[in-house]
Amino acid sequence: MKKRLIPLILLAIALITGGILMTLNGKDAVTMASTVKFGLLAADTLNQSFQGVGGRVISIQATEEQQVKQGDVLMALDSTDIDLQIAKLKTDIQQLDVKLQQTNAQGDRREDVERQLLAVEAAQQALDLAQINYDRTKALFDAGALAQANLDTVSYQLDTAKNASSQQQAALKKLETDIQNNAYNVELVEKQKESMEVQLQSLEVQKQRMTLKAPADGKVTRIIPKVGENIPAGATVVVIESKQLYYDIYVDETQISSYTPGSRVSGYAAALKKNVEGEVRYITAAPQYANMRMSREKGQADAASFLVRIDVQRAPDLLPGMTLEVNTGENTH
Repeated sequence: MKKRLIPLILLAIALITGGILMTLNGKDAVTMASTVKFGLLAADTLNQSFQGVGGRVISIQATEEQQVKQGDVLMALDSTDIDLQIAKLKTDIQQLDVKLQQTNAQGDRREDVERQLLAVEAAQQALDLAQINYDRTKALFDAGALAQANLDTVSYQLDTAKNASSQQQAALKKLETDIQNNAYNVELVEKQKESMEVQLQSLEVQKQRMTLKAPADGKVTRIIPKVGENIPAGATVVVIESKQLYYDIYVDETQISSYTPGSRVSGYAAALKKNVEGEVRYITAAPQYANMRMSREKGQADAASFLVRIDVQRAPDLLPGMTLEVNTGENTH
């Protein structure tokens, strides 16, 4: 009986020793589960919509599964209404240009002002002369040297000169007022034109936005509307799968120091049986369910975890959905 127990005792000792050694070397099941992480390869997707405009789809120039280049036209909306508004604004601006030319032509009246100043000066000289003549005649009349008829004549001439001088002064003032009003009208028309030009630019931007173009190289995975359908502004109409691939892994707080944005990470693609090099895009706090999963993997409570997103270069054999394995016990580089 004792001879039969000896092999069983030796086997138990061997198993216990091996388990201790594996634990010391970090190869036990719990440790392996906490260091080896798996992530599913995915591609960034771009949900495309018409920015700030909506309307009726008149053409779709892409198909699902089609490879597109940045700037390729994907879809277009009916721009008839905006085209009419643009045409009207352009006509209105042209009319304002004509009005500005006419107003500016009227505003350049320097020669008129100079002529009127000369007329005012001449009228004032005539008035001064008539006043001197009247004063001399009046003195002679008071001395009894001239008859009443002579005084009446020079008095009439003085009144006429005064009226002429007043008229010339009034004409000068009116001319100056007209020039000021003309300058105000020019400024007003110019502001109207500037406002219309801003409206025109806004409409032209809206028209440009009615043609949807690919923002980056990639593959069209979904086209939602059909030709003839009306779509609201901001609604997703095309989904593009970009050429940027990535996968996410969750690491705990004791391992996160090995990962920084821009650091290199080596993953293993089991389906391809080869290593795939990647680069950390960003690190962020993981959601609560990931913390709970991390705790279960490590067999402990309250283990904080972090999500690490890793970018990889697209290759013909790398496809979204493949699993990549990362040993977090190994150093990143």
